[in-house]
Amino acid sequence: MNCLARRAALWLLLFTGVLAACPVRGQAQDIDELLQKARAAQSSGNYADAAGLYARAAQLSPSTPELWANRGVMEYLAGRMEASTISLKHALRLNPDLFTPMLFLGKAYVRLSKPAVALPWLSQAHTLKPADVEVLLTLAKANADLNQQRQAASLYADTVRIAPENQAAWLGLGAASLEVITVDGRALAATAAQSIWAHSLYADELFAQGRPLEAVDTYMAATAAATPPQKATLLRNLEWMRTHPDLFPIPTGSQQALLQLMAQLESGQAIAGSPSCGHQATLIERAACAYWAGEYEQCAAKAGEQLHRSAQDPEALYWSVKASERLAVAAFARYEELAPQSATTYVMVGDLYRYRRQMDSALGEYRKALSIDAHAPAALLGTVVADLSANKLEEAIVVDGIALADRPLDPQLNLLMAEILAAENQFDQARPYLEKCLSSPPELQSRVHYLLGRANAEDGNTEEAIHQFELAMPADKDGSLHYQLSRLYRKVGKLAQAQQAEQEAKVLIRHRDENAAIAVREATGHD
Repeated sequence: MNCLARRAALWLLLFTGVLAACPVRGQAQDIDELLQKARAAQSSGNYADAAGLYARAAQLSPSTPELWANRGVMEYLAGRMEASTISLKHALRLNPDLFTPMLFLGKAYVRLSKPAVALPWLSQAHTLKPADVEVLLTLAKANADLNQQRQAASLYADTVRIAPENQAAWLGLGAASLEVITVDGRALAATAAQSIWAHSLYADELFAQGRPLEAVDTYMAATAAATPPQKATLLRNLEWMRTHPDLFPIPTGSQQALLQLMAQLESGQAIAGSPSCGHQATLIERAACAYWAGEYEQCAAKAGEQLHRSAQDPEALYWSVKASERLAVAAFARYEELAPQSATTYVMVGDLYRYRRQMDSALGEYRKALSIDAHAPAALLGTVVADLSANKLEEAIVVDGIALADRPLDPQLNLLMAEILAAENQFDQARPYLEKCLSSPPELQSRVHYLLGRANAEDGNTEEAIHQFELAMPADKDGSLHYQLSRLYRKVGKLAQAQQAEQEAKVLIRHRDENAAIAVREATGHD
C-alpha cells in the first residue's frame, strides 16, 4: 500500500485528515486494521470502543494529529468529556489549524459547564467556517450559558438564516429573546421605572390583557411630561398595534379605548414629529424605524448597539424589549410548525395556559409532554407549579419528587418542595430543601427567606424569624409580610419597628385596594 492510500484510510465520516508522515509498512497495516475496526465501531454507535481503537492507532503514529482528533471526538460522543479535551488539545498542538478539534473542544467545555473556556475555541472555529451550523449553535449556547443573551439571540438568528429548518436554532432564538426581554425589562424597571418607556411597555401589556381603562390611565400619566417627539413615537407605536392585529391581538373591549387614547395623544400634534429615518438618524431612531418597518431583528441590533454605549438608556431598553417580543413570538411559532407534537412544544403551550391561570389546560399539555419524555425537566417543573397553584398538593409533591430525583440540587425544585410542605405546615421537613436554596438566584431569595422566617417563627426562634422576614421584605406586595413582622417585633418589645412595619403595611394595602378598584372598573367598564 502506497503512502497516499494509507493516508486515505484515515479519512472518517466526520472530517478528512492527512497523515503528517507515512509510517513503516508493518505499522501502516496495523493502523489500517485499527481504523477499519474503529469505523465499524463508530458506525454502530460503539463510541467508547472506537475511542480505544483510535488511541491504539495514535500510539503507533503519535505525530498524526488526525488520530488524536478522531480519538477526542469519539471520547466526546462516548460522554468522556475530560478525556476528550486532553486528546483534542493534543491534536491542536500538533496542528493548530484543524477545524474539527476546535469545534468539539468547544462543545466539550460547554458540556462541562465551562462556557467561558469554550468561547475561544468556538470563536476560532467560527473564523474558519463562519457559516457552519454546528459552530453557530454551540457558540450561541455558550453565550446563553454565560447570560450573554443578546449575543446568543444574534447567533441563533444567524443560524436560522443559514438553516431555516433547524428546530434547535428556532427554539434557541425564542428562548434567548425571552431572556433578553427579562434582563432588559428588569433593567428598565430598576433604573427608569417612572420613565415614559417603562410605563408604555406596561400599558401595552395591559391592552393585551384586556384591561383598557388601566392601560389608558397608565399611558396618560406617562405622557403628561413627555416631549412632543416622545409623544409622536408612542402614537406611532399605537398606530402600529392598531393596524397589525395579527401581531398584537387586542381584545374587542380594548380596541375602542385604543382609538380614544390615540385621539387624546394626538391632540393636534403631527405624526411628522416621530424619529427621522434618514442617513443622519441616531441609533435609537434607526431602531424605531426598523421596528415600524417590521424589521425586528434590525431593531434589536440597533438597540443593542446603543446599550453597548449606554447600558441604562431607557429608550434603548424599551426598543430592545419591543423587538425581542416579536422575535420570540415568531421563533416559537416557527418552531411549533417544525415540531408540532414534540415535548417542547407541549411545554410551551402549557406555560402559556399557566400564565393565563388556566391550570387544568396547562396540566393537560404537560401530561402530553411527559407521555413523550417522562423526565422532561420543563414539563415536570410546569406540572409542579400548576398543581401547587391549583392547591393539588399531593399531586405536586409526587411530581416534584420525581424531578428532584433527576436534579437533586435544582434550587427551583427544592423551593417548590419547601412551598408544598409549608402549605401543609410541615416546616421541619421543609428546612432541608430550603437549605439547598440559600445560594439560589436573586429572584428566588425573597421567597426562601420568607419560608425560613415562617419555619423559625413556628419553632419559637423569634429573633431569627425577624431576621429572615427582614431579608424577604422587598418582595412584599400586599402588606401581609409587614404585618407578620410587626407582630414579631411586638413580641420582642421592638414597638417602634412594629409601628413602622404596620404603617408600611397600610400603604401596601392601599395600593392593593387601588389595583382592585381598577380591576372592578375593567370588569364592569364603568368608572
